[in-house]
Amino acid sequence: MPSRPEPVSRPRLLVGGLLLLLVAPIAVQGLVRLLSSWTGEPHAAVLVTLAAVVPVLLAAAVALARGVVRPAVAWAGGGLAGGLLYAFTGAPVSSLAAAALGGWIAARGLPLAARAPLPRGRVTAALWGLLAALALLQFGRMSVFMADPTQQWAALAPAEFLTRHSCLTSYVHGAELARRGDANIYDDRYGSEPAHPVPELPPAIDIGPLTMDTYEYPPQFLALPRLMLALSSDFMAIRALWFALTVAVFVAVSLALARWLGGEAERRARLLLLAIGLSPPLLITGYFGNFQPMAMGLGALAMLAIVQGRTRSGAALLAFVISAKIFPGILGVWLLASRRWAAAAWTVLFAALYAVLAVALFGTRPYADFIGYHLPRLASGETFAFLSEPMAAMSNLGVFGVPFKLRLAGWSGSEADAWALARQLAWVYTLVLFVVAAWSGWRRRDPTTTHERVVMLGEWFGLLALGALRSPFAPPEALIPLVWALAFRAAAAEHRRQVVAAVVVWVVIMISLPTPNQPAAIVALAVQAIIYAAALWLALSAHRSR
Repeated sequence: MPSRPEPVSRPRLLVGGLLLLLVAPIAVQGLVRLLSSWTGEPHAAVLVTLAAVVPVLLAAAVALARGVVRPAVAWAGGGLAGGLLYAFTGAPVSSLAAAALGGWIAARGLPLAARAPLPRGRVTAALWGLLAALALLQFGRMSVFMADPTQQWAALAPAEFLTRHSCLTSYVHGAELARRGDANIYDDRYGSEPAHPVPELPPAIDIGPLTMDTYEYPPQFLALPRLMLALSSDFMAIRALWFALTVAVFVAVSLALARWLGGEAERRARLLLLAIGLSPPLLITGYFGNFQPMAMGLGALAMLAIVQGRTRSGAALLAFVISAKIFPGILGVWLLASRRWAAAAWTVLFAALYAVLAVALFGTRPYADFIGYHLPRLASGETFAFLSEPMAAMSNLGVFGVPFKLRLAGWSGSEADAWALARQLAWVYTLVLFVVAAWSGWRRRDPTTTHERVVMLGEWFGLLALGALRSPFAPPEALIPLVWALAFRAAAAEHRRQVVAAVVVWVVIMISLPTPNQPAAIVALAVQAIIYAAALWLALSAHRSR
């Protein structure tokens, strides 16, 4: 006889159901948009998102009423949603896929509610519920906008930049240009912006109403968007799938790191996922399709694998992140200083393999343009010629941008003086960064307690933040590692004052004053100093306690 379903507490069912409602629209939208690009069926993004939540809502409602999860209800809800979607769109494949995936998420996900973390105390529960409601609204809308950017009501905000900018355009466009092999993928003339929507050079892909960003990454990274192009040539399908991948990586990394902390810290860290995901740096960067959240999360996950003894898998992951973004290479210095020789050697080997793979896929042209054209312009700041503009200077958290903020704050130096000082600061900062990484990792022992683990996690995220701030232009996405680290420090805190301190620093580093005037520039410099101090404190926390 079939076993009877195990009862699950209603509070856990409620938390688990809310989390599934966040995941379902993003996952279903990514798959169905891809399938519609294959079949040519119409894609009604709003209806697909609604179809994704129906089976979860129905199954969760029945489970809350009866106290047990009935997978059959989830599958029935999926069938109902798929049938309604077909009735409105006449798209059989997309409707069937939405029904199957939506039903599967509800049927498989709700039984896992028994493991859902529960907030303790009425105030904590109310705050978490408020975050959950905000997340449902925000991510539900974003799932629609990722698949159909003409639905501007679903954008993060009605500003033109937020409705048209997409970092992902540069990745896919760069991969397509590299595949053709007859153009410089780093040529700025492919780029466009709302004020000048028509680029000087015709794009190689159709991006609809979005503007084209310029490609800035090393050639090795192109293998990932090339894989996306192998799945579909429809950019909007790639965009929806990429957003689903970004969310999946964020959730997987956060859960893995929380599990490593263990105990009460794990429960708190899992509950804080909503706060991390809704933080402006991570939310906006993921919304634009930037690889940065994945790069930073995967970098920390790679270090975790190495520390846990999975050296080769961790090194393979770390090598890709370093090859794609360069700045995570600072973690390699930490590995060397901590005498993890095998991990460092495997990382170098995998990095070489990724370089060879890029040559096999795209030839040597991207490397020639990267070394001979892009790197010199990147080092000098020429690639980011707009850095001296007041608005850009205010949003640049990188050390390279400090002199331009100083001019706004009252420094009498000329623009030429600012550029010269910026270059000098960048190279001095690079030297200091290497020293900090070596000091942080010097003869580092494996952690054995939750406190030691969260301190080591802070070292990795602190170094990632400091590395990201080395870029000539470091927008607030450079804060992502600090957001992650401070959240986990709060989760593992043993005293309330430690939680308060983490929250205060979190709030302060979020302060953004885009208005380019003297008082705002002075405040921005002070906030920037706190950001660097927080990153240094995280990176060197273990050293201070030795």
